[in-house]
Amino acid sequence: MSDLKDRVKAKATGEEPQAPSTDVDIAAHDKTLAWLERRRTYIASALPRHVDEGHFIQTALTAMDKLRNCSVESIEVALLECARFGLAPDGRNAAIVPYKGNATFQPMYQGLIDVMHRSGVVSSVHFGWIRERDLWDHTPTAPSPHDFVHKPDPLLTSAQRGPVILAYAFCWMRDGRRSQVILLNRSEAEEIRDTYSQAYRYAESTGKRDSPWHTDFDAMWAKSAVRRLGKRVPTSPEMVDLLRADDEADQELSVPSVIRAVPVTDEETGGQDDAGAEQ
Repeated sequence: MSDLKDRVKAKATGEEPQAPSTDVDIAAHDKTLAWLERRRTYIASALPRHVDEGHFIQTALTAMDKLRNCSVESIEVALLECARFGLAPDGRNAAIVPYKGNATFQPMYQGLIDVMHRSGVVSSVHFGWIRERDLWDHTPTAPSPHDFVHKPDPLLTSAQRGPVILAYAFCWMRDGRRSQVILLNRSEAEEIRDTYSQAYRYAESTGKRDSPWHTDFDAMWAKSAVRRLGKRVPTSPEMVDLLRADDEADQELSVPSVIRAVPVTDEETGGQDDAGAEQ
């Protein structure tokens, strides 16, 4: 999709982009871009003012490369959900997950942190991993900020520091106070997964093992820690809506698809407007 990004950038700057490597690439990229451009007005109107429209469209183009077999309706809904919360579908702030013929919006931990910042009461949010040989201590009864310390050795590689044993997250408030420190070990993350994730249970029961908890456990572990922090600090209505949307996304990932997948060719739809298999 990098060639398509270059053409989008060139359209804004007036520069002439390099041609894609093959005619097939040109046709596929152009069709994806045309599909997205026809919906650009709706996407732009949903974006918050602080989000750059061009950057969002570029990340959407990249995300759509893996949505070839998803329904048009679900892709549109997922993109508009990303836009509504101002989270680019770049895999760090949000992801659009292809699952059983549907595209589903999922906020990632960086996206949750971004929305926390927008509340107006949070100054900064910190997330980190504690590894087995790191120097750290947590004393809940001590006054903040002396209750928690983490000092990884900067001269050691990740492998030398050992495997990850804890995820942690905390935030500083604008009034100078620090929030509670959230610590989440792997067993606790697995308990959250087993108790609350319908998508995980469905993927286990079918033997496919393709839920986000299966494909990227660490990302979901991190997200669980930040989600728990989000429930311990003053939140905005936007954060409440985002957590609700995240819960609904998990439910959608656990039910069979009822929307027809995107057709492979224009001939199958009589040339109707669709994202096409080449997206």
